[in-house]
Amino acid sequence: MKYTLLLFSIFFITLANSQNSVLSFREKLLLKSNINTQSESFSIQNDEQSVLVNANNTYRLEVAANYKFLGLKVGFSPSSQNSNFKSKFVNYQLNIFIKQWIQSIEYRKVQGFYQENNALLLAQFPKLKTTSWMGTTSYVLNDNFSLKHLTHLNEWQRETAGSFVPTLKYGFNRLSNIIDNQKVAENSFDISIAPAYYYTWAFKEHWFISSSIAPAIGVRFTTEKRDDVSYTKNTFVTRALDLTLQFGYTSETISAGASFNFDSNAVNKKLTQSVVTDKSYASLYFGYRFTAPSFLKRTAKSIEDRLNL
Repeated sequence: MKYTLLLFSIFFITLANSQNSVLSFREKLLLKSNINTQSESFSIQNDEQSVLVNANNTYRLEVAANYKFLGLKVGFSPSSQNSNFKSKFVNYQLNIFIKQWIQSIEYRKVQGFYQENNALLLAQFPKLKTTSWMGTTSYVLNDNFSLKHLTHLNEWQRETAGSFVPTLKYGFNRLSNIIDNQKVAENSFDISIAPAYYYTWAFKEHWFISSSIAPAIGVRFTTEKRDDVSYTKNTFVTRALDLTLQFGYTSETISAGASFNFDSNAVNKKLTQSVVTDKSYASLYFGYRFTAPSFLKRTAKSIEDRLNL
């Protein structure tokens, strides 16, 4: 009996202390800037040989704004100044926050690639272009854990906590190139499930360290077309593993920090063969919160009332 009472006491104490573990900033307008070293890369299969190609970018810049249930992000990447070969990159992302749900829709376009570690082939793929429309749907199982604190800065997790975050990823990607004056395109549709787990250590009131692991498995359906309308259809199994380590500072006005990411993606081309792409990158971010202008408050309230958010 005494152990039962002890367990109930611990439960209610933990519950009472965790009721204010997440502070929401949805009534504040957040502006965020981010710089990272992430680059676009993938493998090209040719006669059963794999060629790894990269976009010629040394860093990526992103700016974002979040208010209440909506977030917008724009990203671009200047080409490397150490080469005459240029790559073009742009992406736009819409984020929707509804309670424990986070819905993201993203458009991304990259053109101009070169073969890795081979300066003689910098102009080998100037017409190679990839265009993507992607979506992710995530749900945070633990109410006392804040994914928005880590990814969108519109909440503040003040107590140590972790959570599973089941995530469904889906998207359409078009890869196109000009080969021997003939346009070649590969269209692919991907869908995968990632049972991610996040854990955040909060300490000294304003500081935190967070880590996450997100294995994923899915299916890719591809169709390859040429100018003469001939095409080939294939279905592949995809596997991925994302690891993240993040640390930072959060207050009621500002958020700042850094994160380190490792992404591994594999596609089973055959039962005995896989194409694996591994990459790591670092990111620095800064966010500032302030009172939203009156016209934005009125617009957001009108949308909330109509949609009953």
